[in-house]
Amino acid sequence: MTSNRLRVLLVEDVPDDAFLLERHLRRHGYSLELTRVETASEMQRQLEQSSPPDVILADYNLPSFSGPAALKLLHSTKLDIPFIMFSGAVSEETAVDAMRSGAHDYVSKQNLARLIPAIERERNEAVTRKNRLAAEQALKASEARFQSLVEALPLGFLISDSSGKIIYTNAAIERLLGYSGDDLLSGAVTLFDISPLLAERLNDLISSASSLEPFEAGCVKADGHSVDTLIGMSFLDSEAAEVRRQIAIFLADLSLQKKSEELIRRTEKLAVAGRFAASISHEINNPLEAVTNCLYLVAQANLPSDARHYLEMAQKELDRVSQITVQTLRFYRASTRPSRIDFDELIEAVVTLLDSRLRQMEIAVIRDLRVDVPVLGHDGELRQVVANLVSNAIDAVQPGGRILLRSRSSTEWTSGRSGVVLTIADNGMGMDADTRERIFEPFFSTKDITGTGLGLWISREIVMKHRGSIRVRSRRRSSNGRAGTIFRIFLPLMDETVSLQELHKPVEGLPVLPDRETVAKVS
Repeated sequence: MTSNRLRVLLVEDVPDDAFLLERHLRRHGYSLELTRVETASEMQRQLEQSSPPDVILADYNLPSFSGPAALKLLHSTKLDIPFIMFSGAVSEETAVDAMRSGAHDYVSKQNLARLIPAIERERNEAVTRKNRLAAEQALKASEARFQSLVEALPLGFLISDSSGKIIYTNAAIERLLGYSGDDLLSGAVTLFDISPLLAERLNDLISSASSLEPFEAGCVKADGHSVDTLIGMSFLDSEAAEVRRQIAIFLADLSLQKKSEELIRRTEKLAVAGRFAASISHEINNPLEAVTNCLYLVAQANLPSDARHYLEMAQKELDRVSQITVQTLRFYRASTRPSRIDFDELIEAVVTLLDSRLRQMEIAVIRDLRVDVPVLGHDGELRQVVANLVSNAIDAVQPGGRILLRSRSSTEWTSGRSGVVLTIADNGMGMDADTRERIFEPFFSTKDITGTGLGLWISREIVMKHRGSIRVRSRRRSSNGRAGTIFRIFLPLMDETVSLQELHKPVEGLPVLPDRETVAKVS
């Protein structure tokens, strides 16, 4: 319902007509504020006021202005104000033209009885238009927020009809499945092409007429591969007729979770295997000592030269078994606090454990170990780093290849810190630039199903925990036949007062060096 307060802008050049109009409106109960103008500039100034008029009444003809010109001026301001032609004797054709031009009504000065109903009707319609415009703007803003929210979702989201035709997708679906938006929205790819299980679950959804519990399903990507997903389905409009219902579907990528679960299973198996190996190594120590003592006693007797030769061979092999047993126990023994580590001895221990693989592939290991200061750190973790890198080098080289292990006391040129440098180089196939940039990413592997993609990632985390750095250079094999990879680890020397918490502090990210060197020493 409109207020009795009324602001009128009157386009009129006759003051007496303005007086009669004002008196008529006041008699009908309006609290009136009437402003009369005769020119376009005067009208423009009134329309630019902070409180525009509630209604505009305009005479059709003025000496220097006109009703149609006033109407055109109003339209140029984009203001929604009721505009009523209020004139004397004007032909019916002129009145129709005014209405076609956008005037809301036409009232003759000789028929003031029509003016009050016309003003009230147009004021009410203006309020209706204003409310409708506000509702439309609010709806557009809501749709824009929804669109932004859906597009920003990390989850894949799509809407389909009851036949499985996709009618909306967000960007996450395209990233997850690899299909283009055109393929999905054109009908070339349906809901059931993405996952046959969706057809069955869609029928369950229609039967239950409510949302389903999320379920796991494999979805087919554009390249033909499958991706594990968690899917949620629900009707957008459950009250609509079945043929018109739309289904909202969310897809969450479970690939990382599946890899994590598989990693946990493998880690548990490795932990069990490690404990088992350590237990066996511990248990066979006593019989080994007994056999060693027996061989010593046998060596005291007078033996033929050939028998003594065989005895010496047995003693050497027994020493080798004993060494492997001791190194196995040390490798799997957990370290709870930093300790002083003989780095060269640690490297030798790892090589001993991998000796069978090296012998099987006839890989030559070139040692150039010259560290004369102990390193403070976690013995078991650093063994794991060296084992990962040497094991990767074994996988990279061909039978008969070479691996260089070199250690030096050194100073880090970027920070001036003193420490130890370990270089592990091989003359394998090398890595291209894309692979080299991703090798420290978790779950990235070039070994297909045989690798977890976590060895180098874990190794980097351990090195970073020890306040060190790890760098890599690599070159793929080219026409000259030279290729290989060099890993360089720097571990700073730290005072023994450094606490376990200090070793866990983060350091800056690790640089990847450009592909500009080959492994000259082992090629």
